[in-house]
Amino acid sequence: MRGERLGSAELPSPYEAFSIRARFGVFTEAGSHPLGSRTAHMMTLDSCPFKCTFCSESIQVSQRPTRFAVSETEHVAQRVRRLMDWGAEAVFFDDPVFWGGNWKAITEFCQDLQRQGTDLPGGTRLEWGGQLTVDVVLNRAKADEVHAALELMRRSGCTYIYIGIESMAESVMAHVGKNLLRRNPEAWVSKVREALAIIRGHGIRVGSSVLFGLDGESRETIEETIEQIGRLIDDQLLVMASPNILTYHPGTAITAAHGQDRLDYHSRKDNRPPYTYFEEAYPEVVSQLLTEDDIWYIHKSAAERWGTVRNSAAEPLTEAAR
Repeated sequence: MRGERLGSAELPSPYEAFSIRARFGVFTEAGSHPLGSRTAHMMTLDSCPFKCTFCSESIQVSQRPTRFAVSETEHVAQRVRRLMDWGAEAVFFDDPVFWGGNWKAITEFCQDLQRQGTDLPGGTRLEWGGQLTVDVVLNRAKADEVHAALELMRRSGCTYIYIGIESMAESVMAHVGKNLLRRNPEAWVSKVREALAIIRGHGIRVGSSVLFGLDGESRETIEETIEQIGRLIDDQLLVMASPNILTYHPGTAITAAHGQDRLDYHSRKDNRPPYTYFEEAYPEVVSQLLTEDDIWYIHKSAAERWGTVRNSAAEPLTEAAR
């Protein structure tokens, strides 16, 4: 497509045309609805500044992101206020990384949001959440700024952060392009634990995505990841863990490396267990490194080890299914 390029501030909110009807179960302060608070979704940018091999939101794939400028934090805060006027009780920022991981912009947004006000009818206040990464939280050069920003996030209504952990096996993470700071490498497992502890230390709950089927995956690394995530749950560092199966997306590095560029992404797929237990999994487009037996194992083992913290569209396992 060709034409004048527009920034997010020049584009209307989709909620001007569509009412806010979705509910997000991690937000509950606004009432006792069983599906959670009425939640609007926003984005400050639509692509990730990092280059993970599996991700279709990577700047390597999108190349031309649409975003709010880091100087437009007040405009975003005003949009949040408008969403509240339209009935939103919560807001989740679907950015691949909230404000691109720019802590100055995050700080100024929280200050602007506080000035706008987050009080809702009935004596509650707006809740909101967003997505960060381990390395953004563990920015050693800006540790004081990170802690101050996280505290300000909590005070302005942030109650939930979502982080992509992907794998807890070092041999898998070596291929992903996610564990940064190569000049002074640290063990991924300890970095994950430290990042979660920092966020939880500021009173913000953390959920995570876990991705199986990346390069280097084996039954042993699957077992390692499930157990390590279980330990984070045991230590109350995670309130939700979502197991996912690697799905080939057009344009990603891992899709090309596995020779899967010609897969049919458009036709409706007939699906069946165990694939239906995962968000995007279909037999024709999941990682070629996993067998169907592996996927059954992931489904059952995650349910058993992670318990109710596991996020899944599937019904709980019956004894027969076990």
